[in-house]
Amino acid sequence: MIKSTKTDFARLRRQTENDIDYSDIPETSESFWGDSSLVVPHQKVEFTVNIDEDLALWLKRMGKNSDLAINNILRAYYLVNF
Repeated sequence: MIKSTKTDFARLRRQTENDIDYSDIPETSESFWGDSSLVVPHQKVEFTVNIDEDLALWLKRMGKNSDLAINNILRAYYLVNF
């Protein structure tokens, strides 16, 4: 099933850079970006692990987002402990 949208994609395709209103977006300076860093996503690898049944059921209820959830849980633990 395709989800409908109210977006006028035909109008957006016809738009040029000059048609875009940037007036509500403040300009940024070098100091704004001073403490920023480039974040490159990690390459994903397949990894098999045995976990408790209740955790597996909880993760399965997340559907397609369960892989992302597992990765985020492990990343948070990793960042706090290592």
